[in-house]
Amino acid sequence: MELQDVARELYGTDPADFVSERDRQAAAARDSGDEELAASIRKLRKPTTAAWAVNLLAAHEPRGLDELLDLGDRMRAAQRELRGDELRTLAADRTRLLRALTDRAADLARERGHPLADAVRDQVEQTLTAALSEPEAGQAVRAGTLAKPLTYSGFGLDELSLVAVRRSATTAPARAERDRRATVEAGARTAERERRVQRDRERRANEKRERDERSAVVRELRTRLKCSDQQLGEAADAVEKIERAQREAEQRRARLRAELEQVDDELRELRRQAKAARQSQERAQRDREAVAERLKRADVRKR
Repeated sequence: MELQDVARELYGTDPADFVSERDRQAAAARDSGDEELAASIRKLRKPTTAAWAVNLLAAHEPRGLDELLDLGDRMRAAQRELRGDELRTLAADRTRLLRALTDRAADLARERGHPLADAVRDQVEQTLTAALSEPEAGQAVRAGTLAKPLTYSGFGLDELSLVAVRRSATTAPARAERDRRATVEAGARTAERERRVQRDRERRANEKRERDERSAVVRELRTRLKCSDQQLGEAADAVEKIERAQREAEQRRARLRAELEQVDDELRELRRQAKAARQSQERAQRDREAVAERLKRADVRKR
């Protein structure tokens, strides 16, 4: 296996399957004994949706990309030679071709279950514009292994076209004025597209910040819920322990009450017996005294 072949296959894979497929390819390279290739495969980064859509174009619309890159070569040649008439024609071709290829990329992505949002379509179009404007970017797009979308910085084709328009304005004022207006309008469209992209970036940043804030709140609430669950469990254990001790105390009280009632019964019986014994004692005392008195009288008579 060659890294470029593996990368081209991976970057045309559904983004949701990219990581698992990359790991599988790396494992296959390692099993075959090519540790260097395995390490290189593991370094491949998951593509963004826009980059993946452009990679699909490279795989399924190579002729369209060739036409785009050839158009870029012809526009650069016309710019160098300041051929204003040709530039106007090529600029119209550029608009048509960029729109057609962007639509085709959106169709390919939608067929695979990933419809492109407007912001992603803009990224696709910007990447194709970069490929048309810079040969290096064109080769990167043609390779079909983009991990992120491309942007074109520097003087764009519209500005260079304006040079050609001004050059031809000395011989064709009316045509130059039309070209100037067209250039201004194109620049306004470009500026509006850049503003739209910037607004989308800001919106995504705000959405990410809101998601992060919500995630932080959720984590905090989950932590507090976990602590509450722990406290609730400890309180439930304490309640169960106290209720068990209460039941045992009530059982002991019931036993003690029963024992107390039994003791009361025994005490009443002993009191009754003591009273009867005292009465018997008193009778016995009276009987003794009576007997002693009789004995005393008997002794007196005997004398």
